[in-house]
Amino acid sequence: MKKGKSTYQFPINVDPNLAHQTIMNWLGANSFELKEKDGNYYYQYYDPVVGRRLFEFYIQTGMVTINAYIGKYKKPYLLDDSFAGSMPKSAYKQILDPLFRTLASYNAPAGTAPMQQAQGMGQAAPYNVQPTASQVSGGTPQPIGGNYEDFSKATGKSNEKYAIIGFVMSIIGLLLSFAGYMFGILLYVLEFYFAACGMKTEKKGFAIATFVLAGVSIAILVVSVFMQALLS
Repeated sequence: MKKGKSTYQFPINVDPNLAHQTIMNWLGANSFELKEKDGNYYYQYYDPVVGRRLFEFYIQTGMVTINAYIGKYKKPYLLDDSFAGSMPKSAYKQILDPLFRTLASYNAPAGTAPMQQAQGMGQAAPYNVQPTASQVSGGTPQPIGGNYEDFSKATGKSNEKYAIIGFVMSIIGLLLSFAGYMFGILLYVLEFYFAACGMKTEKKGFAIATFVLAGVSIAILVVSVFMQALLS
């Protein structure tokens, strides 16, 4: 994976407070928490399976600049299209998409390119919009109206798709294990990753079933390998 922060810029023709509110709503809907390092503020979502998603934003009149990346604050990795870390990057970009679409809609006139992306360490806008005490409670951005529920639903739908994909993969993996075949390690990792994404959605049942079926298929293969070793 390439080191750096993916930088996205959005020209806006609305009150900067509206853009700020929209971003705070998105952060709250996606369970990002406020962090501070060396006097700099950023937001982070962390899950043991999904990993870390990091986010910074800067607002000035007429422009919103966003830095999004995975890894750690002092060891960032781009949200590029390389194969390494493709699933975490792809999942992060999917949940960013509704926010980017909303910010792009604040641009005028219609038809103007809504977004520019620069790979690498992006140049920050003149100032970092820091949250006020009323917008942060226990380190988590609080919804202040607007599109909070829309962002939450969009993220939920994305994770529900992962839950269903993981479930289908787990069934195929179980059937293959009965036939003596085994998924590659990467595919089993993907099964657990998809299941983890679906645990906080309405498809939680599919996610739990994926964990169970994937575990069973792995157990069957382990027993099979052990029995073959005893007989040889």
